[in-house]
Amino acid sequence: MKNYDLPRAILGEDFISPEDVINSRKGISYTEEQLVKFSETVPAQEILEWCRDNNYMLIVGPSCSIYNNGVFYVDKDKFNTEKVETKWYMVCKNLVSSSVYTNWEEQQKLLSEFEMVLNAVEFLWAITVYKVVRGIYLFRGVSVRTSSLDLDGNNIYVNVFSDRKPTVGYHWDGDRESNLGFVVARK
Repeated sequence: MKNYDLPRAILGEDFISPEDVINSRKGISYTEEQLVKFSETVPAQEILEWCRDNNYMLIVGPSCSIYNNGVFYVDKDKFNTEKVETKWYMVCKNLVSSSVYTNWEEQQKLLSEFEMVLNAVEFLWAITVYKVVRGIYLFRGVSVRTSSLDLDGNNIYVNVFSDRKPTVGYHWDGDRESNLGFVVARK
């Protein structure tokens, strides 16, 4: 298995390796090929330092693509099919502060060329893995908009309340009264 001393030294608790996931989530394992791929694709030191300086975590994806197939959503027929992939994710641990009380179009203008908004399944993977591995639910008491849309074209958001499971809902985006902010990930 890969020696992850550099990302651990730079990111500390904000680095979650394949081994962290294997040791914390029952039924998750990675193939030798996947472990080699992860070890070969760890971001460079300057990117790890950028992540640290900007409050990003580096978290490994699942061992197989997880689709929105009812695992996270109550009504799977209401949502589009999206997935979280077997790759590294660099996810900011803060809402974009100026994203609250703006609509989706305005929020898109806040993104830099190397940032993106996670879909609902990617966001749920990131926060639930962080909770299982580190014992902390990020974004507690916050409604986080994702890039996902339901089949009617409404924005999907995730609520994280105390230590309960996150809930997923949808919101029509015709006004700026919503308190939905968003979280960015580095491409």
